[in-house]
Parts: sequence; structure tokens; C-alpha cells
Amino acid sequence: MIGKEKSQLSILDSVFNRRKKKSRLDHLLKQIDEFVDWRKLEKIVEPIYKNSRKGRPTVPIIYSIKSLFLQYLYDLSDPQLEDALIDRLSFQRFLGLSFEEEIPDFTTIWRFRERLIKADILDKLFDAIIEMLEERHLILRRGTIVDATIVQSARKPKKKDRREDQKEDKTEEAQSPQEDKDARFTRKNNKTYYGYKGHIGIDEGSHIIRKARFTAANRHDSQEFDQLISGDEKSVFADKAYDNQERKRQFRHQGIFYGIIDKGRRNHPLSGGQKKRNKKKSKIRSHVERVFAHFKHHYGYRRARYVNMSRNELHFKFLCMLYNVRRGIALTIS
Repeated sequence: MIGKEKSQLSILDSVFNRRKKKSRLDHLLKQIDEFVDWRKLEKIVEPIYKNSRKGRPTVPIIYSIKSLFLQYLYDLSDPQLEDALIDRLSFQRFLGLSFEEEIPDFTTIWRFRERLIKADILDKLFDAIIEMLEERHLILRRGTIVDATIVQSARKPKKKDRREDQKEDKTEEAQSPQEDKDARFTRKNNKTYYGYKGHIGIDEGSHIIRKARFTAANRHDSQEFDQLISGDEKSVFADKAYDNQERKRQFRHQGIFYGIIDKGRRNHPLSGGQKKRNKKKSKIRSHVERVFAHFKHHYGYRRARYVNMSRNELHFKFLCMLYNVRRGIALTIS
């Protein structure tokens, strides 16, 4: 049975809600709560539950969705989220919990997250947020800026696993449940990383994330390029890892400005004109790096939280949704 949120407040709730002075934390959560159409997200999630009259009612879906927003907004573990929901009135107000209702425990949040992964509806939730932004006419469609960031694994690989990964002969039997089986090696600036990559395509001007992908770290940036383009942009910007002569000809034929930074090749160094154009392109392309900086500074996203691909993808996609909501609020206010 699907649980329903209570529509009426108790006397105690009314007393606390009459307080005029609210914290800055309360203000941010109120902005997010008013900006997001939670009912639209709830409708996407509802089909993964059996609406039977038998059994104990589940925690209302809206509580679970908002709990994940809180968890990733403040970089909390499942037990930390449960404790925060118990202690913080601002969190309870955000969920819409009354003092008469029980706080969802951390196992409930864990099971809800697993349901979302199994149902494969992350992209539907992400697209629903994009629709909310489009309804407010915040997406400009002038161009798309593409980039990727390395997300280091939550677990360091054993030396034996490193050798096996390099030989591409890694077996599941050789690993314990606490080892990250889905992470892979990559090199950047002569440094080796073990983990994943988060790929995004942002709207030029508004900087809203329109496309998001999550892969193992050994996946080359350019292999995800086509999935990060929306198809209605007038220009595309990216760093030299995405440079491709075939793509350049294709874009020019379609009338799309090719803002990907030119890469020098053997016996064909960059000309003076190309270097000047690269500097101009870099000024626009660099805006995508601010998105990843936002993830790290505001959400503590410096390494993967979980030890498999699907759970880490959910984390990354929810961060993209959170960023879009906060970006939408900022654009609406300004």
C-alpha cells in the first residue's frame, strides 16, 4: 500500500510554523520546495510500487524523493540523514512531516534508492526537472558546452586487481563485496586514477545541465559526445579531447558553429590563428568547469560514495538535478 502524506497540520505544527524568524537553511529549502513540481516527480515513481490495499502503508513517495534531495544537497550518509531528519525542524518542514508522524529510517531511504535503480527511471526524473526549467523559459538553446570529470572510486584497488585490470582479465571471483568491481583505470596529466567519469552537456548562457552521462573512467570523453548533444543548439564547445575532423565537417555542413578547441597533430602544429581562436573558445568552454566546481565545493563530491556503477550513477544524476534546480532558482530571482 502506497502511503499518503498528511494534508492537515497538528496544533504543535501550527505553533512552530508561526515563528517569523527562519534560518538561511530554511530559506534555501523553501525556495527548492516551491520551485520543484513534486507531484510530477511522484507520478514518475508511483508505477514502481504496487498500489495494493493489503499490508502496511509505505512511506509517502514524496517524503522519499525529498529525502534524497536532502541527502545529496548536504552530503549525508543514510544514518546521518535519519539523524538530521530527527533533529532539524527545517528538514521536517521540507518533507512536510508533522510532529505526529514517524521519521523515515535510513533503511527506508536505502530501499527507495534501490527501487529507483532497479526501475531504471533516473533519466525520466532528470528530464522532468528539465521540463520544469523549459516551462519557465530558462533554457536558451544558443549552444552546448561539453565536458567530463573524473570521479575517483570509494575503494582503492589492490595491486593484484591493478595487474588484472591492465590485462583485461579481471574475474568477479577474485574480488570481495567491498571492492569496486565497476571502476576502471585512466590517466590524466601523467597521473593514474581509478574510478568513473561524469559527463555533462550544459546550455550555453544559462549553464543548465541538459544532458548527463555516467561511465567507467576508461571510457574516452569523445565516445560520449553524441549523447551529450541536444540537437537544437547553434554551437558546440568542448576541449581538445573532443576534436574530430569528421565532426568538424559535419557541424559546418549543418550550420552549427564548431567551438571545439583545435588540437595540434604530428607534423601539423597549430597556427597562430588557431591559437587565437582557441583562446576565445576557451573563455566560453571554461564555464562548464564551474559546474563541476559547484559539485565539489557545495556537495562535497570529490570521490564516489558507493562501490558500483548504478548507485554512483544515481548519486551523480541527483547532483545534476539539484544543480539545475538551484540554477533555475538563481536565474528566476536575478
